[in-house]
Amino acid sequence: MERRFFSRTWPWRKNERGTASVTVLLLFCVFSGLGLAMLHASGLHLKINAFRKFSTVLDYASENGLKRGLQDLAARLGAEALPAAVAAESVERMREDPAGGFAFLLEEGLGPVFPRDFDESCGGLRWESRAVCAFERLADKGGWFLITAGLRIESSGGSSRLGQTKRSALEGSLGFLAGRLPLPALPFFIKKEMTEAQKEAFLADEGVRFVPKPGDLLKPGLSAAADGILTDDMGAAVAKALNIGVFRPGDLTPARLREALGLEPSTEPVPDGVYLVRNDLGLGGVFVQGGLDEMVLAVSGQAQVILFRAAGAEWLLEFSPSESRTVFRTPEGSLAFDLVPLPIVIVNGPVASLGGGWVDGAGRVEMLDDPDRASVLNGVGLTIVAADKVTISSHLILQGVRWQDGVPYAKDSRAELVVCSTGRDAASGEAREGGVAVAAGAPDDLKLQASITAAAGGFSIEGPGKEVELLGALHASGYEGNGSTLAVVRDDRVAAGVFPENAPLTAEPRLAIVSIKVLAWEEY
Repeated sequence: MERRFFSRTWPWRKNERGTASVTVLLLFCVFSGLGLAMLHASGLHLKINAFRKFSTVLDYASENGLKRGLQDLAARLGAEALPAAVAAESVERMREDPAGGFAFLLEEGLGPVFPRDFDESCGGLRWESRAVCAFERLADKGGWFLITAGLRIESSGGSSRLGQTKRSALEGSLGFLAGRLPLPALPFFIKKEMTEAQKEAFLADEGVRFVPKPGDLLKPGLSAAADGILTDDMGAAVAKALNIGVFRPGDLTPARLREALGLEPSTEPVPDGVYLVRNDLGLGGVFVQGGLDEMVLAVSGQAQVILFRAAGAEWLLEFSPSESRTVFRTPEGSLAFDLVPLPIVIVNGPVASLGGGWVDGAGRVEMLDDPDRASVLNGVGLTIVAADKVTISSHLILQGVRWQDGVPYAKDSRAELVVCSTGRDAASGEAREGGVAVAAGAPDDLKLQASITAAAGGFSIEGPGKEVELLGALHASGYEGNGSTLAVVRDDRVAAGVFPENAPLTAEPRLAIVSIKVLAWEEY
């Protein structure tokens, strides 16, 4: 008889009972082992994550110690050292004993700043830090010193719940200036005693603000003092422009001034006009006797152009440092030289209109309302010293300045501009009105890239509604915004100790900090 199944696959054979139970038991053991392994792995994973979390928390606490300690130090130095009064003897001591003199100078100017301790807690975490400073090197700049000091900040951070701490350290450098400082080192100075509350009220009332740059630890601010900063004595710049020895205002007689300008000997006053100083020593600067109706600064190819207009006459100075070539056109004729003049212009009178311009195809120079057109050639450090009031009518732009996110950066530029009104006659020393003003007809979005000093007469913006942007510095005996705003952007080159060669200096020795740099960050 034929079977309906195969005997080998028949599942209900009596001698094979219990096979399913054994299989289930084996599978149970396998899955139980896998489950236990997963539980063990999960436990290890939780422990590792907890360790990572606690380690991260400690990292945060230690890192906060460095960051907050650095912020605290920068705020203290920025508030106390812009600028601090020091004795001339203390500055001179740096020449003989730089390291010891530096420690004494810091103590005298800033008090017990170092070591600087800081501690703070938040949310069960606590961090603390200590900052120390040590002298590294000194650069003698004549009337002032550029001092570089090493900075080290050590911090520890921990959790009160964990009972553990972690340590971090920061290596950096500090840049100080000591002596009679170049005024461009001070972003904004007003000759007046002010408390911190009065400074804040002044900035708010006058519409002055400071534009910080990303990464800048040292923020620009307002410094104020009744004396010791501004000076009306620009005798050194005048003497340099005239190629004569150092003198004080009032010592320059008409006869001596005539001799310096190459005029015929006489005791009569120098006639009004524009004079390019030249003698056996070469070319000096430019001396303007009397006021100017207009002074226009322009760049033409590789040449710096300065146009002077007064009483219906024109004088044009064009010089190229790269080609060592100078052309001076006057109402009487033209002169050419295979030399370049000193970039110093002395105006013994007022300047009714100063601004940037351009040179057209016919060689005519006109003032122009164009914030993108350079006024000062790359490589030229131009200094303009006026005895009386200077009125700015248009943009003053340095070649090589770049904009990033609407903020100007001068780090890559080698152009410099100093505008100074002394309020004192360059020859006789008699007092003048002085001052620097933005003209009512100037562009509403005026851009100025210069160090501006008004030793007398103050600084004012004539006409409301203007938004003036200043890349550089402003120092004045007074300030009047008249409903306009002023945005001050610090020149990047200040941090490196780079200043215009003929910039005015502070009247008395001062100590100031110009840079704080982070060089290395360590975790251990």
